[in-house]
Amino acid sequence: MANGSDKTLGNWPVLAFLATSLCAVPASADEFSYNNAFDLRVTDIGSRTALDSFVVEAVRQGQYDQALSTLEEIILRNPADIGARIALARVYYQISSYDLAAAHIEQALLTAGWEAFQKEIEELKAKIERAQSGWDYILTVSGGIDYKKVSQTIPDGFPTESDGSITAPFGMINGVVIRDLETASSDEIRVGGVFRYIRNIGDLDFDSIYDTYDQYKGRAYITYSKGLPDLIDTLRVDLTGYADFDRQDSVRQVNTYGVKAQASIRPTVESQLWAFVDYGWQGSSQDFYTDHRLTYGVQGEYRIAPGVALGAYASGYHEWGETPAPYAFPSGDDKFETDGYEIGTSVSHLLWVFEDGRSWVHEGGVRYTEGSILDYGALNDVVWLNASLVDRSAWEVFWNHNVQIRSDTMFDFGVYYGEAKFRNSTASFDRNSDYWGVKGGLTFQLH
Repeated sequence: MANGSDKTLGNWPVLAFLATSLCAVPASADEFSYNNAFDLRVTDIGSRTALDSFVVEAVRQGQYDQALSTLEEIILRNPADIGARIALARVYYQISSYDLAAAHIEQALLTAGWEAFQKEIEELKAKIERAQSGWDYILTVSGGIDYKKVSQTIPDGFPTESDGSITAPFGMINGVVIRDLETASSDEIRVGGVFRYIRNIGDLDFDSIYDTYDQYKGRAYITYSKGLPDLIDTLRVDLTGYADFDRQDSVRQVNTYGVKAQASIRPTVESQLWAFVDYGWQGSSQDFYTDHRLTYGVQGEYRIAPGVALGAYASGYHEWGETPAPYAFPSGDDKFETDGYEIGTSVSHLLWVFEDGRSWVHEGGVRYTEGSILDYGALNDVVWLNASLVDRSAWEVFWNHNVQIRSDTMFDFGVYYGEAKFRNSTASFDRNSDYWGVKGGLTFQLH
């Protein structure tokens, strides 16, 4: 390939595609066939198309050494290839080799035709400089609309039925500042926060009447993330301290102060596993009587075919606290304990990749939960004035789509349906509920 800015501009698609691979495509949708790309590179030696394809596939599969060697081969043949030079800097940035990334960005600035890539160079250079200083940040802003239809039935005693629907806005702001501790194991400290708002509908007080309400949820946290390459190269342990609030209009406010430990490991390129345990103290909540909550669980992800990934999780909880009324009228013990679990599975699939590297991923799944919870309907009963637990089982199916509009902007939409049953309450009626809905929104990310 001849040198020159016009020829270099012709290599723009691999740069855009690589940026998408590194920054925007979910790890669960990993996309094309690495083997096919490798075969193409071997059988079509010298083809720029084959090399570009292989770089993208290598990055998507986490084979960064292969991507680096291929990009270096491209630059060796054509040192004026700015697109490949910037792509090489991106990969070095991704694997935390910030000095090498900076060197290639500086070289790109010395190459004729760099003005055509000025925006990409400036953005990547700023990221690299922040990383070299040991600091980085990510800010995500989301918003959209959720239409939800709900209904509830009391089948026994005095059969009643109630329903409702709502077209509700929702929004979220999620930010984190990352401090690189500059250790060989890439240890980090992360300080962040999340704030969510949704106009919701539900039966908060278990009186069989659906109410609409504003719900505000937030979290502030600090995490120490420790790599453990001396044991297993891909093993990491995260220790987090956090404070949560969940304000459900004037009905209830849940405050949680907790600690969480999580371990993650990637046994193979195609798989990843997580395990966690989380304790939260909720004793300062208002109109909410759980004082302690312990949750634990495992989660796994496995790429079963090119562009197809299977995920599954299982979690459990144990809660205990003290109710404002005893369990037996007129006197009795006011302490309670509840337990339960949730399991779920999903399949994600890369539905489409556009010519400029943007992606369209969809995911379908199902989750099921079962356990005992405090019956707030019993506590609101002015006749019995006694507490009760109720057995709850529920399931939900969903189908979500995520379309990348730009490298930093995503459009998502989906549908869902679920059912729940409440049984064996000693103070209020058994009841069934179901719901369905559609939602859509936009997500912007600054990095």
